Amino acid sequence: MAYYNTCPNCGANLDPGEPCDCLKESEERERFYESVTSIAPKTRQLSFSLNSREVVDYEKTAY
Repeated sequence: MAYYNTCPNCGANLDPGEPCDCLKESEERERFYESVTSIAPKTRQLSFSLNSREVVDYEKTAY
């Protein structure tokens, strides 16, 4: 019979004594999306900026 622990947050099956990194991965993912997304001031649209270059031009997307 196998012995394992289950993470209460994500439900992953873990070895005895193994910590789950689901919360750490979630925080890293959230910081990443906050760093590459922004809201356009005129249109209030979500835009992505990759490699410090804006993907959406605010002036061209304004109505």
